[in-house]
Amino acid sequence: MSLRAPADNVAPSLRSRLLSPRTALSLGATVLIIGLAIWRAPVNWHDVGSAIRHADLRLYMAGIAAYYLSFLARTLRWQLLLRNAGERCSAGPLYQTLLVSFFVNCVVPAKMGDVYRAFLLRTRMRVGAMKGFGTIIAERLLDLFVLMALLVVAAVATFGNRVPHQFVPALIAGVVLCSVAAGGLVVMGLGRGRRLLRLLPEGVRRRYESFRVGTMSSFGRWPEVLPLSVLVWVLEATRLAFVVYALGYSGLLTPRHFVLVALVAALLTTVPFTPGGIGLVEAGMVGVLTAINVPGSAATAIALLDRSISYGSLVLVGCVVFALTHLRVPEVRPQPLADEPGG
Repeated sequence: MSLRAPADNVAPSLRSRLLSPRTALSLGATVLIIGLAIWRAPVNWHDVGSAIRHADLRLYMAGIAAYYLSFLARTLRWQLLLRNAGERCSAGPLYQTLLVSFFVNCVVPAKMGDVYRAFLLRTRMRVGAMKGFGTIIAERLLDLFVLMALLVVAAVATFGNRVPHQFVPALIAGVVLCSVAAGGLVVMGLGRGRRLLRLLPEGVRRRYESFRVGTMSSFGRWPEVLPLSVLVWVLEATRLAFVVYALGYSGLLTPRHFVLVALVAALLTTVPFTPGGIGLVEAGMVGVLTAINVPGSAATAIALLDRSISYGSLVLVGCVVFALTHLRVPEVRPQPLADEPGG
């Protein structure tokens, strides 16, 4: 995860990042990759377009509803994580903040939306930036652990002990990420490295301690947090199922396939090279679908229609919410909170 700790000037730097040459270059490279993929892909684009045009609109709208219900599950889970960390926040503003952060991740590389989420949490709900950022990291780690567990189960259920070679790098990368994340949590939980921290300035030590408390204290209320984490991915798979049924391809896939494809797509969105994983996610979805014997044209139609929800609709809805939210965010530097240097 390419995340940086939130700073006090996140809002101005976010505006400059949205309009920066680096973002323009990233978007341009993404468009080029997609263009080359369309040009070189051995796909009958007439069949793809026809399938999308004749998709059942009611089922497609049900897929959109399932997608935004997943944000509600994420919101309730984040609310619990914040409560574990000693902060009480209303679900409404948290839902809006989540939408904005996911929108920013769709248009800016390097997961800047998560940093901006911590900034909004601080300015709008008066939660310390580092403490709030710790709850976001805890949320991302929960997503990673649950996603990988479900992905392994879905892969075994689909392929047995003969997993295609296309999946091996993703599974290895997931296992490595989970191992590193678990190791980091153990280090923070045991308080290792305190001697090294004493060599750092007091302000840095206080920020790290606030971040550590926010992260470690988030892991509680497992009977409530874990079901919500599973529900997030179930709703992601449900969205894909509605897309498949809308296209009329229900005979090609089973529920375990919906879970497998949706989780692979979610895993690829964590790659910070392109905004929202655009280009990578679509290619990965098509690769997984063809590996389970879905024809190329059908696989492409499924991937494009699904991404019109998880990327296209989020850009449209998130842009509106972002504009309204950004107008209300103070442009001046907020006063430090009690758990931050100077507070």
